[in-house]
Amino acid sequence: MNALGTILKLKRIEKKIRQEDLCQGICTTSYLSRIENNKTIANEEIYRLLFDRLGLDYDKIFKLSSQLDKRIEKWYEDLLNRKCDTENIDELKELASTAGGETSIKFEIVYCRYLLMNNQLEEAEKILMNLRKIFRPELSRNFFIYSNVLVYYYILVGGYSQAAEAGLALTRLVGYENLGKDFELGIFNYNLGLSSLKHGYYETALNYAEKALSIFKDGFYIDRAMDCLIILGVCHNNLKNWDKAIYSFELAKRTLQFLPEKVHERYWYMISNNLGNCHEYKGEYDEAVHYYLQALKYLADQNKIIPLINLIRCYYNMGDLKSARFWLESAERTIKLGKVSKKEWIQIDIFSTLLKEPLSLEEINDIQKTSIQYFLSIEDWIHTIRYCGLFAKLYESQNRYKQANELYKIAFQANEKIKSGGDSL
Repeated sequence: MNALGTILKLKRIEKKIRQEDLCQGICTTSYLSRIENNKTIANEEIYRLLFDRLGLDYDKIFKLSSQLDKRIEKWYEDLLNRKCDTENIDELKELASTAGGETSIKFEIVYCRYLLMNNQLEEAEKILMNLRKIFRPELSRNFFIYSNVLVYYYILVGGYSQAAEAGLALTRLVGYENLGKDFELGIFNYNLGLSSLKHGYYETALNYAEKALSIFKDGFYIDRAMDCLIILGVCHNNLKNWDKAIYSFELAKRTLQFLPEKVHERYWYMISNNLGNCHEYKGEYDEAVHYYLQALKYLADQNKIIPLINLIRCYYNMGDLKSARFWLESAERTIKLGKVSKKEWIQIDIFSTLLKEPLSLEEINDIQKTSIQYFLSIEDWIHTIRYCGLFAKLYESQNRYKQANELYKIAFQANEKIKSGGDSL
């Protein structure tokens, strides 16, 4: 639908003219209502007569509306292709405001995408929340773009469940796939896959990542396809489909040769660290250590905390406490260089406690309760399972079988959450 109906409605209200008076001798009141609400497109003669009665130049408005829409769409396409500086935003904003209606709304939505890409999250949030007041799920281009931008916003602020909800609201509309180009649908599916992955819904993440990968492969968007392969590998890893996980990461390795060298280190880190995770889950600690050490090579010192924690945990599980302490000291030095998340702090605290000598049962109980409660509180089922198993084995070694069984029960429940997570979205 075009924006002419909305412009008519806004200008009519602005001039305080009733529908009955505007359409007299031109069309019925009910037909005008359908035009104004963009439920139908009238023929050109009716538009001319209605605009003329409002004292407006139809040709000028139609041309402005058409040209602006194409310009805003081109800007949005550039932003999706990670090009931020292709548009005179102040000029475009003024023109969109003059045109009004759906054109002005589309500008606001795309402008939010621009703000998000430039890390102006607070300003984008204000606009998005205002837009939320006027939007209801509908089969329209503006709602499609709005949903995509809203999903992107929630991902950036870590609101992965809200991102999934916003995306799924769009997918419930029959025919939504026809509202965007294949590339846009690929990005939408990727973002839904990413938000589902971050929220622990691995089956759902697999589904959307596979859809995105299919689109990106067909369109030869190699960098986007690479991101999908990483998601697929991580999902298979956490679902214990280890052969499929390794296949995804090996395919990612081969794909990497087609990408610019400037991005190689980032992807080599992700591939190596995730292959380490894969072998660690299988209990193949020597292989896991090999890949975690590789992952370290691709990171600056202040960013090494994740593979360092992985190394500490591997060596601890291997019973090589000397090596675990060595890497713990490296992790503690790294903490001083950069920002560390609470999840990472919790894991450092776990091993700072467990690697102490002497170690009391009370200290074990305290750090176990604190850490497991935290992982449960943020619905991090993978770390819940991982550390429940670690503490359970520690309790078993001290003949504390009741406490060990309680942790195994929590781990089992967390595993069930992973299995059923996709269905609960």
